[in-house]
Amino acid sequence: MTYNLRESPFLLPMTTLTTNSHLALMYEQASNFLNLDQAARAQSDWFRSFRDDKDVRSFFKKKKVLAKGTSLQVTAIAQIARAVVDCIEDGEPDLAPTGAEVRDIMKSATDLATKLTAAPSSWLTPSARTRGFQEPLRTLQTMPSIVPARTAGRLPMTQRRTLILRLAHAICEVCDEIPIRLITTVVARAWEDTLERQVYEVLTAAERDSIRALVDSKRRNQADSENTAHLAISRASIPRNRTSPVPDTRTDAQRLAQALDIVGGFVDETAAIVLHDALSTAAAELGIEPDSAEE
Repeated sequence: MTYNLRESPFLLPMTTLTTNSHLALMYEQASNFLNLDQAARAQSDWFRSFRDDKDVRSFFKKKKVLAKGTSLQVTAIAQIARAVVDCIEDGEPDLAPTGAEVRDIMKSATDLATKLTAAPSSWLTPSARTRGFQEPLRTLQTMPSIVPARTAGRLPMTQRRTLILRLAHAICEVCDEIPIRLITTVVARAWEDTLERQVYEVLTAAERDSIRALVDSKRRNQADSENTAHLAISRASIPRNRTSPVPDTRTDAQRLAQALDIVGGFVDETAAIVLHDALSTAAAELGIEPDSAEE
């Protein structure tokens, strides 16, 4: 995917960009960064501007981040860039859901789960009982919305709030952390008055727990999909049994006798008589007589 603000200005929601020059600049820088290959990203000014920022460089110097070298640092900053680009290109944010909307989805998911549990396995598609399906369904039963439900009088999601949430999800996916100071630093590049306190107001303890749960669920689903794919490939690679089947040496007369014996044993006597006569007549016209020993 190519990210380029200048080549597609009419495809983007430009109202915010034209009223927030800092956000427009950050969007352009993020787009340019994502157009680079991995090696070029590690040498880019945008990468170094985050890695060397005095307010957040402690995050990039953490032992578990340093242990994976520059690769994880570049990946983390690429996630930041994607969050910025997606925040702009997805347009103005929608309203957060009402409590009733969230409860309605939870109820529907619970009802579906109950029906699936009661459904006989003899006809229910096996995929409905896999972890890859059940885990997201359980999530819908408990926390279907990634943002808190809208209370009476609550203002709609602002673009700043949307960016904060996107950054939290994106960074957690690669680092298993939700670093408030790093998120604050990124958001402050677009809205200079952003404070850590404001970020904490969006990323409450409950919100952070919800994000971590969603990230874990996504990873499990991805692992299940990969395991299923590996299993399918392994099965496909097993050599087929090339042993020749035992040849069927029965004569046509013997086969006919066995067929007549089968239809003659039908519980429905009328059907047995009709089918026996029809099969016998058709065979006689073809010159085939049942083997008397078999019959």
